[in-house]
Amino acid sequence: MTRIKRILFVIHTPTFGGPHNQVLRLHRALLERGWEQVVLTTDEEGNGAERLRAAGVKVLQIPLHRMRAALDPRIQIAFFKGLRPEIASIRRVIRELNIDLVQVAGVQNFHGAFAAKQEKIPLVWQLLSTYAPSLVRRILSPMVARLADVIMVTGRGTLLGHPGLQDLKDRVVIFFPPVDTREFYPDLHHRLVARAEMGVPGDVLLIGTVGNFNRQKRHDILVKAAYLLIRQFPNLYVRILGSPTVSHSKYYERNVKALAEKLGLLKDERLKFISPGSRVAHLLPAFDVFVLTSMAEGVPTVVLEAMACGLPVVATNVGSVADVVRDGKTGFLVPPFRPNAVAEAVGRLLTSPELRLGMGKEARKLAEQLYDTERCADVHAQAYEMALKNFSKG
Repeated sequence: MTRIKRILFVIHTPTFGGPHNQVLRLHRALLERGWEQVVLTTDEEGNGAERLRAAGVKVLQIPLHRMRAALDPRIQIAFFKGLRPEIASIRRVIRELNIDLVQVAGVQNFHGAFAAKQEKIPLVWQLLSTYAPSLVRRILSPMVARLADVIMVTGRGTLLGHPGLQDLKDRVVIFFPPVDTREFYPDLHHRLVARAEMGVPGDVLLIGTVGNFNRQKRHDILVKAAYLLIRQFPNLYVRILGSPTVSHSKYYERNVKALAEKLGLLKDERLKFISPGSRVAHLLPAFDVFVLTSMAEGVPTVVLEAMACGLPVVATNVGSVADVVRDGKTGFLVPPFRPNAVAEAVGRLLTSPELRLGMGKEARKLAEQLYDTERCADVHAQAYEMALKNFSKG
C-alpha cells in the first residue's frame, strides 16, 4: 500500500482567505490522490485556524510574523527578531510529523521556504496575488526562483507581476482556486431565503461583494459606486460580506464604514456590512451582480464562486482577474480606483435583465468546465509530484 505523503502548508495570515480556502476545498480530494495537508499557521487572533479545524484539517499554531506595509518600526523589528526562532519551530514540526514537502504562499512569506531547504525537503512556493509592493516582488522573486522546486501561480497576470519567473517554464504551474460547483450554484429558493436573511426584499435589485474587511479589497470604491448607482436605481440594495481583519480594523472603520454613513447609505439598511462565516454559498445566489473593487489580486476565489452561482461579475482589471472574467461575455473589467467606471459597468447590467442572465449562464458554464475542485486537485497533485522529481535532480 502506498504511503500517504504529508504536506506542511505554512500560512501566515490569521483571517480565513485564499490559502485557507484552498486547504478547505482540496483536503479530501488530495487525500484521495495520496497527499495529506497539515497547516501550520500564526497564533494571532483570526478565524482561519478555527474554520479549518472544524473541517477536520490538522492545524498547528505558533508565533509567526509576516511582513507588513506599516510605518511602525516595532512591527518590522518584531518580524526580523522572530525570524530565526520561527524558522527553527517550523523545522521541528517538519521532523516531528515526517513532512515530505513544504508549501508556502506569498512572495514575502519565506519562513517555511528556509525551513524546507535547511531540512532538505522539496518546496512548493505559491504566488497568489500582486498585493505585495512591486519593489518587494522585484527583490524577492529571485529568491523564489532559487529556492522553489515548483512555483504555483494563480494566472498569468500574477506570474508577470513577479519579474523573472516567467522564464522558469519547467518549474512554473499556473492554477486557479478550487470551487465546488455542487455547493455554489444558481438557486431561486436560496436566493429568496438569503435575501430575507440579509434584510433585502425579494423584488429589488441587489449588488454586492465578498471579501475580508481590509485595505486590499478597497470597499470604499464600492461604497462610492453604490452612492452613484442608488441615485439612478432607487430600488437598489448593496451588501458587503466579509470578516474583520484585526490589523486593518481602524482603516476600515475610518475609510469605509464612516464613508458609507457620511453618504447616507446606512439609512434604511440600503447598504449593510455582514459577516457571512461559512455561509457564502448560501448567500451569494441572492445577488444580481457581483462586484470586485480590489487594488491588487491574483485570482480571487470568490469571483469564481460568484460565476458558479450564475452571476455576472464587474471587477477591477488587476492581477490575473482578466484570466477568468471575460470582458463583455461573463462580466465587465474596469480600471482600479475608479468608482465612476464601476457604477457605469454595473448600471449596464442592472438596466438589462437579459444581459445579466446571458452573462451569468456563460459564467456558470466556465466555472463548471475550468474551475471545479476535482480539476484543481489534479493540478495540485501533479505540481507536488513535479516538486519531488525536481528536488531529486538536485
